[in-house]
Amino acid sequence: MSESKYDSIIITTKKMLSIDYTSMTAHKILRQTYKILGDTVNAQKYKTIQFGLLMSIVKSGDGKSCATGWSVVQVSEEYFILRMLGVELNTQNIDNNGGICDRMEVVDKNGEKKVYYFEISNVLKGRENLKKR
Repeated sequence: MSESKYDSIIITTKKMLSIDYTSMTAHKILRQTYKILGDTVNAQKYKTIQFGLLMSIVKSGDGKSCATGWSVVQVSEEYFILRMLGVELNTQNIDNNGGICDRMEVVDKNGEKKVYYFEISNVLKGRENLKKR
């Protein structure tokens, strides 16, 4: 891929961040693009931001029950984490046993079934705030 293509990726991804600076996907794309280009300063910058956002979620709980689910503010964060875990989603259900959660039944690369919980009260609050506008 030509360097101009990478420049286009950077411009587009930065536009994405101007809309949603918390997009872990956008930070990951920038990190990877700058790494390919050999720009270690920017690659490290976006790695730090991406993993800071990621850690703010995974340190909020253990994801093993609704009561200890990982707290997210956007549904896209749930899917980003599942991709990072390398699992495939089978089913997603709302669970309100110990909180309000998305219960994600997944299968890992070895075929093992697992369940992860994401606490979504902030997602629902955000939707309610949008309805009020």
